[in-house]
Amino acid sequence: MSVRTGDLEAIRRLIAIYGQLLDSKRFREWGELFTEDAVFRVWGATHRGRDAIVREIGGMQPDAPGKHVVLQPVIDLDPADPDRARAFTDLCALATGPGGVSIATIGRYHDRLVRSVSDGRWRFAERVIVMGGEDVPDGVHPGPAY
Repeated sequence: MSVRTGDLEAIRRLIAIYGQLLDSKRFREWGELFTEDAVFRVWGATHRGRDAIVREIGGMQPDAPGKHVVLQPVIDLDPADPDRARAFTDLCALATGPGGVSIATIGRYHDRLVRSVSDGRWRFAERVIVMGGEDVPDGVHPGPAY
């Protein structure tokens, strides 16, 4: 396995475990998926820094069980910097309510990823969620090209 293939697998794991940890309310571990100075943008709000992200996004999680479902990410490794990448992943969030399970939202994650110098793990440096029907915000990479 080449180093770049190993990077792709590590990034896929990061994206997959994000929802699993969040849905399980394992917020301390979930927070470790972000750099200390990460930026998280959703619903028109911007949260800066790991602690703010855990407090604000973790605080949005409903009491009833939910599930983040992600599709296959498109990952663009930076050819000029082996410690940087972008990923674009479609998502669906499911919610549990009195009528059963329903689709809470759909959208796409626009991620800027970095490999940590201290431990070699890939982390989110920026995660922007563009919900279905929303325009990609100014300054956010619009998505991959073929």
